[in-house]
Amino acid sequence: MSHSPDRASFELQQIEPILSWAGTSGVDVDGLLSRLGIDPARRSDAPDTEIDLVDYYRIQREIARSFDDLTAQLSERKLLYQTGTFVVTQIQAAGTLQDAIRSLASHFNMMHGGRYNYVRQTDSSLALVVDDSTFPYRFRDDRDLTHFVGDALLIKTHALLDSLTGGAAGRALKRVSLLRQRHDPGTRQLRFWRVPIGYGHAAYELIYDIDIACETIAAAPDVDLTADGIFARVIRHLDSVIPSPDARPYAVRTADLISDGLETQQAVADRMGISVATLRRRLSEEGTSFRDILQESRAERAGLMLAQGTSVSQVSESLGYSDVRAFNRAFKKMRGVSPAAYAKSSLQTAQA
Repeated sequence: MSHSPDRASFELQQIEPILSWAGTSGVDVDGLLSRLGIDPARRSDAPDTEIDLVDYYRIQREIARSFDDLTAQLSERKLLYQTGTFVVTQIQAAGTLQDAIRSLASHFNMMHGGRYNYVRQTDSSLALVVDDSTFPYRFRDDRDLTHFVGDALLIKTHALLDSLTGGAAGRALKRVSLLRQRHDPGTRQLRFWRVPIGYGHAAYELIYDIDIACETIAAAPDVDLTADGIFARVIRHLDSVIPSPDARPYAVRTADLISDGLETQQAVADRMGISVATLRRRLSEEGTSFRDILQESRAERAGLMLAQGTSVSQVSESLGYSDVRAFNRAFKKMRGVSPAAYAKSSLQTAQA
């Protein structure tokens, strides 16, 4: 895996504590890395392997899915996966970047149960301040890791804002402030920033130009408002601003694009920049087909919705089935039980 000198990246060893924790908690970490095109053996053989920053968010998304936890187990206080919907809904209604920033700070505080975010405004700037000094990090005694996680969170927050405001956040950003010191090790992720960076601050800050922050923006288009959708939006945005070769298997890339709402072979092939015939051939070489991946993706989404209490009829309608009976047949074929039985079993497991 090659990298340009200025590509935002990180070393695999930087997140080894996260991977180890996930592994001992039941996540197939080797399988997760393989799906991302990363040789799992490198965890021990070449821990200094450089990985594109976007893959950190892909890893986070996989862990978050496994635990139904929006924080991907980075917090000792679980945050239910579906709670991300409410936050982004509020941001979508914002008429300016300023509105979006204030809404983001307010609702993240509400979700996390503490005043970790606040807004500071002057005549020339608007700052989103993230003070995580009392946040219940699972790895809070690991200074290097918590700094990396904080750096990545700030990038994720800015990418989300930039995506939802049609690029206004990117145009308005003036500088960022970090907790880490200038000469700390493990800072390749900071290549993402194209603005001045301040080091050794008491809190993280995204500092925007106030005039641009007050400009009217177009309403954000309809998007997947689940927490999975938030990760997908950030990943797509990072891919657009720092494009990199995608080493993941075609089946994995296809599954991600389907989950983003591209449910035809033509749409997926177009996004990959290949022909439909090439897509079919690549998937066949990997022992699968577009139809199989589409069915599995729908079954996975259906399972998540059923586990969260969505009714069978609502899931059927949301996934575009012709009627409930068609959904029942398809789900039972993929999972071996009816949707109703799956929902009942999920509820019993959650109450156990």
